[in-house]
Amino acid sequence: MVEIRPNGHRVVGEFPGFRPGLPNNEIMASQVIVPHRPGPLVDVPQDGGPAADEPPSRLIGAPEAVLAAGGGILLGAVLLTGLPGWLTVIAVACLALGLALPAHAALLTAMRRRADRRRREALGHGTLLDVSDSSVRRLVAAYGRLERTAGAGMGRDAAHLALAEVAGMLEGRPPRDAEREYVIARAEAVSALADRLAEGPVMPVELAGADSLARIKALLTEN
Repeated sequence: MVEIRPNGHRVVGEFPGFRPGLPNNEIMASQVIVPHRPGPLVDVPQDGGPAADEPPSRLIGAPEAVLAAGGGILLGAVLLTGLPGWLTVIAVACLALGLALPAHAALLTAMRRRADRRRREALGHGTLLDVSDSSVRRLVAAYGRLERTAGAGMGRDAAHLALAEVAGMLEGRPPRDAEREYVIARAEAVSALADRLAEGPVMPVELAGADSLARIKALLTEN
């Protein structure tokens, strides 16, 4: 049965075929993207790394500029004025040291921009979902188990709707205490549906306009 609490949240009391306490211990990232359409969840690409907040100009200082300029001048003097050849080694070393950090800064900048671009593109394909809370992890793991089941069909659509409802409510943050029941209800429902689909496909039912809990309960009841 589905109980309506005073706060307006639906709580799953019992779903046909649901076995409480089933472990969902899959390892997952701290954030995932729920795609706009049913399909596998996507890990959020990492940011540009530990130097992502450091402007390139702060990575290049006067010592590097002096080393690079001095090495270049000394190398030119050796080549043009006939200074001892061993000074070429010193000149090249100074030039290399002076250019190493600017080159590293340029590489970090390029990597950061690429990572930021990938992150923006990924976030444009779905809704961010924080999975640091155990209730959300349980829901995500149950959906992953269901999504990998062959012939999930309408069941996968209903389970995806449950994820989309939670992601839309949380907006990329962990659930508050008052919201945890809402998430747990959907985790239990999707777990029950995953158990049922493991036994075989379910027959489609008319579910226009219903929320995810009503859709899952209808699928389990009619099958």
